[in-house]
Amino acid sequence: MKNLLAFLAFGLLTFISCQTDTKNTASDNNSAKATASVPTTVPVATPAPVAPSPKKDITETDEAPAVPPEPATAKKSVKITTAKSENAPTKITETDKIKEAITESKNDADAKIAAEKEKLAAEVARIEAEQIKKAEEKAAKIKAAAEEKINNTKNNIKKNVDGVKDDIKKTVKEATFSHQIFDDLLRKHVSSTGKVNYTGFKQDQAKLKSYLTQLEAQAVESSWSKDKKLAYWINAYNAYTIDMIVRNYPLKSITDLEGGKPWDKKFIKLNGKTLSLNNIENDIIRPTFKDARIHFAVNCAAKSCPPLMNKAWTETNLQSELDKRTRSFINSNTYNTINSGSAKISKIFEWYAEDFGNLNDYLAKYNSEVSSSTKISYIDYNWALNN
Repeated sequence: MKNLLAFLAFGLLTFISCQTDTKNTASDNNSAKATASVPTTVPVATPAPVAPSPKKDITETDEAPAVPPEPATAKKSVKITTAKSENAPTKITETDKIKEAITESKNDADAKIAAEKEKLAAEVARIEAEQIKKAEEKAAKIKAAAEEKINNTKNNIKKNVDGVKDDIKKTVKEATFSHQIFDDLLRKHVSSTGKVNYTGFKQDQAKLKSYLTQLEAQAVESSWSKDKKLAYWINAYNAYTIDMIVRNYPLKSITDLEGGKPWDKKFIKLNGKTLSLNNIENDIIRPTFKDARIHFAVNCAAKSCPPLMNKAWTETNLQSELDKRTRSFINSNTYNTINSGSAKISKIFEWYAEDFGNLNDYLAKYNSEVSSSTKISYIDYNWALNN
């Protein structure tokens, strides 16, 4: 009887345990899904209390009935539940890692985009700077070209203005330059026969000097006529000869100066050069104008020289006066003696024979008594002052 009760109790406990395990298993599956993030320990199923056995008969055996072992199914259920609860945190960590990875990737992408933006901005700034620099360089070139053009225009205008000014000055200078001062002095201090009042010239030495200053300031212009140029040089020769005498006056003869060679002294500053009287006569007048009549126009301040004209030579009176004074000198008994058979004439014709060519023919143009057969001889020269 005892054994039968024990067997029934064991069977009942086993049935209850199986039912509990089945419910717990289903509950564990649902619970694991619902509470994956929160680990939960499922209480182990406790076997139902065993009903107290009736008081055993003291005659019955003392052996206690064996307690049935804990059902294996319950232990297994607890282990499964525990395992599921322990695995839940692992799944959450991997998700976080994925999220972190995505975040890092996004951050890296954002950083790369920002870096690219910076590079792009820097490149844009560089391009803009280059464009600005090129624009500035182009503007500078345009400005420089414009300034150069303006300066060239200014310079051209200045040159033109200066040229006009020079032309005006030249015109005024030529208009104001004249031989009038010298003409006044000659008319005042030289007789019609060529006698010179050197004392009077000395008193008017300042006026004579002012005329010489005008000569020095006025160079011979290429635009001048041939007669105007020749008049300039004849007046210059005569004025500087008078000046030499006046500066050393009183004296008896021009040959008393400069060791007897006053004509070689270079004291005349004309046309940008320093000249002597001989330079004017022999290097300028004679070779340039090739006219023998000039020997009766220039005056050497001696009695035997052709007489000094008592007025200045000009462009307008040059030709007529040259011819007049040549004829007068050749036919003057003061300087020459000419008849049909012979002619005693001035040393001037001997000294400058090359200028006259065939002397008989030259004299015949101004004196009808001279022929090709006329014998020529020369008169000694008187170097005493022509005063």
